[in-house]
Amino acid sequence: MNFKSLYNTFLLSIMSGIMIGFGGFTYLMCTNRLVGALLFSFGLLTIVCQGFALYTGRIGYYRTYGTVSLLTTIAGNFVGTFIMGKALQLVRHTVDIATIVEPKLNDSALSVFLLSIGCGVMMYLAVDSYRKAKSWLFIIMPIVIFIVCGFEHSIANMFYISLANAWGWDAVRITLIAIVGNGVGSWIINASNFTLSEDK
Repeated sequence: MNFKSLYNTFLLSIMSGIMIGFGGFTYLMCTNRLVGALLFSFGLLTIVCQGFALYTGRIGYYRTYGTVSLLTTIAGNFVGTFIMGKALQLVRHTVDIATIVEPKLNDSALSVFLLSIGCGVMMYLAVDSYRKAKSWLFIIMPIVIFIVCGFEHSIANMFYISLANAWGWDAVRITLIAIVGNGVGSWIINASNFTLSEDK
């Protein structure tokens, strides 16, 4: 992969991070959790329709993108979510972000990892099912499920932590664990699809 391609991936990844920020902030502003989960899906819908680059949407296709591209995607996603988090600190809102972030920072590594796997499964199903069926419902429903279940989305967490101005060792720890867990969840479903297609 050449520099221009990586640069384009980085820019598309920043846009994804910003979209996740919009979705995350909308979720936080909703008093009804289910409504917030539905509206959060705006972020991924926009990312898919606009062709932006999101780590949790791409990691299941590791063979296609490769390590360098995915690391670039993570970096861009972080920049986008950080920009949104810092920008939204400057505007008037009623979000009590500490109640969202503190339980994450205090969670055990195993809990974060397992919840991240669940999110990875849902994210892969959202993207892959949309690619196959071209129906927006296949994006919305997995997003609603992962939010209602409390699964850990590594990129959304970057936004929440940035908004809370809570970056430190615990934040880095749960983010890295979530990145790995999201990948494992995606790979599990990708591998099952690959095996089933070979058996046909």
